[in-house]
Amino acid sequence: MTNYIGLDHHRKFTQVAVVDDQDVVILEMRMANTEQSVDELLKRLNGRTEAVVEAGPSWGWIYDTFQRLGVAIVLANPLQVRVIAETRCKTDRRDALALARLLRAGWIPKVYVGDPESRAQKQLWRERVWMVRMQTRLKNRLRRLLDHHHVSVPDYSDLFGVSGRKFLETLQLPGQAQKILQTELALLGVYQKQIHQVQSWAQTSTADKPEVQFLKSLPGFGEVLAPIASLEIGEVSRFPDAASLCAYCGLVPSVSSSGGMTYRGGIRGSGNHWLKWVFIEATWSAIRVMPELRMRFDRLKDRRGSKIAIVACARRLCEIAFVLLKQKRVFEVRPLVYA
Repeated sequence: MTNYIGLDHHRKFTQVAVVDDQDVVILEMRMANTEQSVDELLKRLNGRTEAVVEAGPSWGWIYDTFQRLGVAIVLANPLQVRVIAETRCKTDRRDALALARLLRAGWIPKVYVGDPESRAQKQLWRERVWMVRMQTRLKNRLRRLLDHHHVSVPDYSDLFGVSGRKFLETLQLPGQAQKILQTELALLGVYQKQIHQVQSWAQTSTADKPEVQFLKSLPGFGEVLAPIASLEIGEVSRFPDAASLCAYCGLVPSVSSSGGMTYRGGIRGSGNHWLKWVFIEATWSAIRVMPELRMRFDRLKDRRGSKIAIVACARRLCEIAFVLLKQKRVFEVRPLVYA
């Protein structure tokens, strides 16, 4: 007999539903999020056991716990599960039971889960990106503070570089604004120090990955974007072709076809938003050194605008990255030949 466990996981507890081969409900309960509770649950079940949990903010702990205890567990795509099993009456109990029954029927839309080491490395790089974004917001706040008091700023190449920082530290603003300036400068220094530390950890953890070296050779990618792309893509063999990887990155246009009429829209809102960001960021640099990409960008920009053009070029860059990873080789710059 096989037990199919549906797990509706929350921060404080997990709703559990178990069905057997005949779709008979054999257990429903609310379980505490502790390893002891999971172990006690498994001891109550006889025979082979499979489990499923939806992807969410805190799925990692329960996924790793079940896997460590020898249970075959899969991660479900919550958007696709909702389409399959949507009901007008939604409760934790119904959600857990629906997951268990979908698992039994073999209808779970699975999400790719890398090994624990890769997931930990991915978390480090995402933390680095988040801290840089917070640093950018802080810099913008400082610029707004200077604009508010009509401070004339010298023409520094970088206001927050060595010379610009000295200027800001010697600046005297009226009243409480000076305290705000000092507070935000101190906070900026903390961010810069921690970003350097986290990036050092992240680079050390991915230094030996050959996939990172393949992507580093691609124009637009470097010490930051290459490891992020490598970790987010994972095993390239899970994509049958380059088009599948582009779709996973959310770089393909939406298509609606009915009654012989076809409408093409913008890029999909779904997909891996980290990879979409990586490839678009890399493309802005790549079009400066890749003649083929630059010609494609200029041609599309004149007809469709720069936003559509950069996404189309990012899709082309994604196709090239797929070939490099699939063939396990570095990128070669070849001269553009005009017919």
